[in-house]
Amino acid sequence: MLRVMVAVKNRLMIKAAIKILFLVVWLALSIALLWLVNKTGKKKWHEGFCRFSFAVVCLIVGLRVRTEGEMETGRPLLLVSNHISYLDILVLGAKTPAIFTPKSDMARWPVISTICRLLNSVFIERSKDKIKIAQAKIYQELTKGEVVSLFPEGTTGNGRHVLPFKSSLFSISEEEINMEDGVRELLIQPAIISYISVSALPIDSTQWPNIAWYGDMVLAPHVWKLLQLGKIDAKLTFLPAVTMSQIGGRKQLAAYCQDQTIEVLQRRHEVNS
Repeated sequence: MLRVMVAVKNRLMIKAAIKILFLVVWLALSIALLWLVNKTGKKKWHEGFCRFSFAVVCLIVGLRVRTEGEMETGRPLLLVSNHISYLDILVLGAKTPAIFTPKSDMARWPVISTICRLLNSVFIERSKDKIKIAQAKIYQELTKGEVVSLFPEGTTGNGRHVLPFKSSLFSISEEEINMEDGVRELLIQPAIISYISVSALPIDSTQWPNIAWYGDMVLAPHVWKLLQLGKIDAKLTFLPAVTMSQIGGRKQLAAYCQDQTIEVLQRRHEVNS
C-alpha cells in the first residue's frame, strides 16, 4: 500500500512539473506575442489574443469553464464577481474581454506586473483615502468602452462563504459615463464564479483549501498543490445587468450584487450536495 501511495504521489508531482514547464513556455511566448499585438493598436486583436491565451492556460492547468447566461453587450459595463482564487482571473479572462483591477502592490511583482500591464490592467489602491483615484482610473477605461472587472470583496475568500461587498467600490456607478457617442448610465452585471468539481467529484471541505487561495497562504506552494489535482470544473454565471437608478444607491447596489451572488452559489451547492 505504501509503495502504491508513493508511486501515485510521484506521478502527480511529475504531472505538475510538466504543467509548470508548459506554463513557463506558453507565458514567455504569450508575453512576446501580446507585446507585438499591442503594438498594432487594434483592440479586437488584443481582446482575441488575450482570450485565446487565457484559454490555453486553462487547458494546461486542467481548468474547464462553462458559462451560464450571457454577458451584457451594452456599454459601459462593469462586471462584478466574487473572488475565491487566482483561478478567477483565468475564468474571466477566457470567457470575457474584461480588463482587471489588481491591487497596486502587484505592480511590483516580477513577471506578474509585466503581464498585468500587457493586459491593460488598472492598478488601484483600495484604501478609503485613495478610492477616488481608483474610481478615476476605472472611469477613464469605461469611457473607452472597455469592460472592467471588479472584485468588490476586496480579497479572496475560502470558497464556502462570500465576504461583504464593499459599497465604496460601487461609487463609480453614481456617475454617468461620458463616452464618444454620448453620456450613458453604467451597466453593472453580476458574474458569479463557482468551482464545481475536481476529477468529476464534487468539491468538499477537504478540497476547498486546494482551490481557494486566501488568508496567509503562500502562492508558490498553493500553485504546486493545485497543479497536482485532476480536472477542475468551473462555471461562470452571468445575471442580467442593472443600473444604479434601478436599484437606488451604491449601498443598495452592493447589497443586491452580494445577495444575487450568494443565491447562485447556494443553489450550486444544493445541486452538488
